Amino acid sequence: MDLGSAWRRVAGSPAPHGVWRPYSSSLCCSASLLDMNSWLLFYGVLYLVLYAQVSQSKPCDRTSCFSGRCVNSTCLCDQGWVGDQCQHCQGRFKLTEPSGYLTDGPINYKYKTKCTWLIEGYPNAILRLRFNHFATECSWDHMYVYDGDSVYAPLIAVFSGLIVPEVRGNETVPEVVTTSGYVLLHFFSDAAYNLTGFNIFYSINSCPNNCSGHGKCTTSVSIPSQVYCECDKYWKGEACDIPYCKANCGSPDHGYCDLTGEKLCVCNDSWQGPDCSLNVPSTESYWILPNVKPFSPSVGRASHKAVLHGKFMWVIGGYTFNYSSFQMVLNYNLDSNIWNVVPVSKGPLQRYGHSLALYQVGILLIF
Repeated sequence: MDLGSAWRRVAGSPAPHGVWRPYSSSLCCSASLLDMNSWLLFYGVLYLVLYAQVSQSKPCDRTSCFSGRCVNSTCLCDQGWVGDQCQHCQGRFKLTEPSGYLTDGPINYKYKTKCTWLIEGYPNAILRLRFNHFATECSWDHMYVYDGDSVYAPLIAVFSGLIVPEVRGNETVPEVVTTSGYVLLHFFSDAAYNLTGFNIFYSINSCPNNCSGHGKCTTSVSIPSQVYCECDKYWKGEACDIPYCKANCGSPDHGYCDLTGEKLCVCNDSWQGPDCSLNVPSTESYWILPNVKPFSPSVGRASHKAVLHGKFMWVIGGYTFNYSSFQMVLNYNLDSNIWNVVPVSKGPLQRYGHSLALYQVGILLIF
């Protein structure tokens, strides 16, 4: 056998079955040259790619490494960070300080990014997350927030897109609250588009929004591990962010803020409205919030029914998320602005989405 020849079956040959013909060694050599050229092309492309990456890298100094240190003009990144200047998150982080920040980096985040942060407080502590900046590709790049120390904990929020920073007084950035004492955040981006990322401030067992600058954070007497906002005299709300008297009632020309009684605006004769900003008579409509006593005799409900009979509004049934304190029948006195719970010894089972009609004198029909 000629060792310089290769044997093959010639396609379309009239040779009888089982007959093989020699394959020229020149064709074999051509194939070898083709393989060699392919390998040379592959190594050439690989060299260009590596050269481009090296040429794009920047020599570092003591201040240019975002999350790492400079050694021999090269950034050595801390755990969870990548990039020639350690400027991109790509890994896992554990945060145990009472407060701090978490971010994807100082510039646009990378494509195909996966970063996870675990904030460790202590059991049942309140953790607050304030989204000072957030800009990701809407519907594709997401931040997941879990109330616990793993992805098996309750998922309480998912963010994607843009969060507008506070510019006017009526704008606020989201504040996410967890109650387990831990929070897990996971960020994921796809391979198509990237934006500036996020900067999130966290705090363990702190007051909401730092009491908005209108109060002080005070430790609870009944629960020493909890804190709450003690608001200044003109402010109310969990975060002391709601004024008793908006715009100070236009004082002194329009009215004044009465803090001795119901804590609301008392308007001068020619002004009206909740903040004394509307003329008398007014050319525009406005809302009035009546003072109802007691303010909350029963938990909120939906899909209930109500009818008017004399000076009472009767509320029957409804859907509620707290069955232990549910009241089937309530009435509201339109004259005194007082809610009353009506005891029921017998009658239909709790229901919602039903019909209600007043029949003759004081008979309520439920369907």
